[in-house]
Formats: sequence, structure tokens, C-alpha cells
Amino acid sequence: MEANGKIVVTINGKEITLTPKEITFERVEKKVLEEKYVPSVIEPSYGIGRIIYCVFEHCFKMREKDAQRTYFDFPTAVAPVKCSILPLMAKEELN
Repeated sequence: MEANGKIVVTINGKEITLTPKEITFERVEKKVLEEKYVPSVIEPSYGIGRIIYCVFEHCFKMREKDAQRTYFDFPTAVAPVKCSILPLMAKEELN
């Protein structure tokens, strides 16, 4: 850069010329403080509760037009119930 006032870089067969307008170099001294922390306990958690929570979170869906109507969309391999018939209204005569 100091010799000819530009740098020529070849990327994917194209030559790109960098001038002092596009790139600058400067030397800076910077003091960085570092605090190292070594944990005293490592607790890997592979319990069934965490796995079930992940399945629930993955299968939870919300309807686009009505966010109050939510449901679970389980794959058939992990669905607890394969089919259910539920009443739409809680009227005794419709049961």
C-alpha cells in the first residue's frame, strides 16, 4: 500500500483494486482485562422431562387468524391419542 498507493486482490478470478479511500491501516494498543471462570459443577441433563418438553415445544401450533386457538400437531409416532371426538359445546342435550 505504501509503495504504489493501492492493493490488488484477486477473488474468484476477478481483480479488485483497493485504494486508501476504501481501506486504512492503523496500529492501536488496547488494554483488555479478562476474568476466567471455571465451573465447579457440570450438570448434563438428559432426563425424560426435557425430551418431552422439546417434543411439546416443537409440536405446538397457533392458528394464523386467531392466536387464542392453539393446538398440538404431533406426528403419529409420538401422538398419545390417535383419534378423539370432542363436543364443540358443553350442552347436555348434544351429548
